[in-house]
Amino acid sequence: MEKVAFRPRRLGHVNLYVSDLEASLSFYERHCGLARVRMESAIGAGFLSNGNTHHDLGLIEISRGQDRHGRDGHVQIQSTRGRQPGLNHLGWEMENQAALVQAYERMRAAGMAPQALYDHIISHAVYVPDPDGNVHEFYADSMKDWESVFNLDHDDLVTSRWDPLASERSTTPNYNPAPNLRRPAPSEMPTRHVTGASLATHRYDEMMRFMLEIAGFRLLAETASPFRSAIFGGSTGRPDLRLTEVGAGQKTGFRMFSLMVDPAGFSRRLADGRVPAMGRHVVHEDREAVLLADPDGFMVELYASRADTCLEPLGLAHIG
Repeated sequence: MEKVAFRPRRLGHVNLYVSDLEASLSFYERHCGLARVRMESAIGAGFLSNGNTHHDLGLIEISRGQDRHGRDGHVQIQSTRGRQPGLNHLGWEMENQAALVQAYERMRAAGMAPQALYDHIISHAVYVPDPDGNVHEFYADSMKDWESVFNLDHDDLVTSRWDPLASERSTTPNYNPAPNLRRPAPSEMPTRHVTGASLATHRYDEMMRFMLEIAGFRLLAETASPFRSAIFGGSTGRPDLRLTEVGAGQKTGFRMFSLMVDPAGFSRRLADGRVPAMGRHVVHEDREAVLLADPDGFMVELYASRADTCLEPLGLAHIG
């Protein structure tokens, strides 16, 4: 691998393939403090946020043997992808469009081809698979007023193909550094934003090279015992990604993602008994958390940091 180094700011969102779109949307609304902000019924997709960004979570129903087309008629999602529930991609927010295009040019110079190049109206994106096949979306917001596009008054297609070399190379950041967070009904869970994801691998060394040289993440911590594990972050310094080596026969790929919540509101919900009965309560030296399994068995961690700071995703010993 040649050094490409996208160097994103932070994890912006998680996007999952789900077996029943409505059931999953309802789960995350009810239990995780997220609200629907956009639907794309033509491709079986829905997006949820609490105002932190245009979406903290994207959900796409499994393909069931059908190609899905974007707004310019291209095949956006082939029928061979998303046949089972699983990770679609992790979305990494870039500082601006100039930084995104420059990283794409470094990819080209290194002889690497992206999986896809997309214009989502609200953002432009380069999709890159890692050695295990997990897809990473590196995107730059193209507008500050994302709510003019991502709202429930619209249900048309969002995605078309994009040519980075023909696009404007703006150095203006369009993300909101101080968003106005909401408390959407019916959950009232005081969610702030998605802060982490966890991946398991059999090819730890190859994945490490990808994370450092292609993604350009910062290595924040690494342990060698009882198994090799690394914590990565973007330029904000948040611990956004945990990579863990697992043994033969153990599940690889996406394992869980985490949502940071307001400590005071979270404590009230725990005291009032309003955490779902299927939740696993975890008390750790740096956090109090509840682990939930969504309708497809994806694990989501709702955590309150004792220091009120973003924390890395829990280790595999906690999530099983």
